[in-house]
Amino acid sequence: MWFKRSLSLLFGAGVLMASLAAGASECTGTSSPTLESLVACVRDRMPRRRSGVFVVPSPPEIAAWRGVVGAMMRGGCDIALPLNLSSIVQLRSVRDADDGRTYCVLLETADRNGDGVVDRGFGAFIVDAAAERELSHQVSHPIADMGTEMQAVTVFKRTRSRTLILAGAHRDAIPAGSGWQGALRTADVVRNPATMFHATHAELMAYYGVRPWWAIQWHGMAEETCRAVDVHLSHGMNSAPAPGDKILELRKNLLARRPTWRISVAGSRQCSLNATANVQGRLLNDSTPAWSSGFPAIPVTWRFVHIEQHPGFRDPGEWIDALMATWP
Repeated sequence: MWFKRSLSLLFGAGVLMASLAAGASECTGTSSPTLESLVACVRDRMPRRRSGVFVVPSPPEIAAWRGVVGAMMRGGCDIALPLNLSSIVQLRSVRDADDGRTYCVLLETADRNGDGVVDRGFGAFIVDAAAERELSHQVSHPIADMGTEMQAVTVFKRTRSRTLILAGAHRDAIPAGSGWQGALRTADVVRNPATMFHATHAELMAYYGVRPWWAIQWHGMAEETCRAVDVHLSHGMNSAPAPGDKILELRKNLLARRPTWRISVAGSRQCSLNATANVQGRLLNDSTPAWSSGFPAIPVTWRFVHIEQHPGFRDPGEWIDALMATWP
């Protein structure tokens, strides 16, 4: 009710209020007793491949979104949204019926035409203020990399990680104001830094500064891709990890529990999916102006962890123990 009242006060327009409330009602948390069902709802309302429309956020909208993300990281959840976002997104606390914990959730809700699809494709961001691990689980290709959004949200919860970032559209959604332009892939957040997904990643970098944290991106590869392996790990670069590296530790911990898995790492020449063009990886590995929007350059941190998996390896339960052993 507070959401409806605030919109009424801000706009005084009953039609607008009704359309936004109708669009928001499915994914506000009231009908989603767990984060898994909330994320599934967000996924099901995303702009789809070659049919849904993705709208590139404006610089003021990106700045406003980053301000909200920063406030959430500092523990804020009961805060007023900026005016340029208040008719598009919702910020609220959600109590998960499964684990009983409360999370702060920022998500797009506006659906002005009532077609069951959100208007922009901004996505969602979730924070656990009582987290035990400074891990950010990131899902850049929901729908396209089937099951990775459900895998990541369960891993996020059960490893007591700090944040979850969910892209807001299929990576092949149509750019607003154009016909189908597959080569552009404007909606693909790993290629386009002008997205709320990338803005969230950048704000996390600003929040942590030199303090340790890790961004773990969950991706899915087709069965016919990298046939010699089941899982491939990299830092967004082609170079092999050095002894003591976290992805080597993760590989060791996975194999200790899943000895039949075929797990390769960058530099092994078993799989070439090293995410070298991933803009979040480039930002965290080398924050040059092209990726950072002005952040000073920093040395490679090895804190970007890129996971490629075949379809049969996306069960979150298979990963949780190894992740907690790697980041105790």
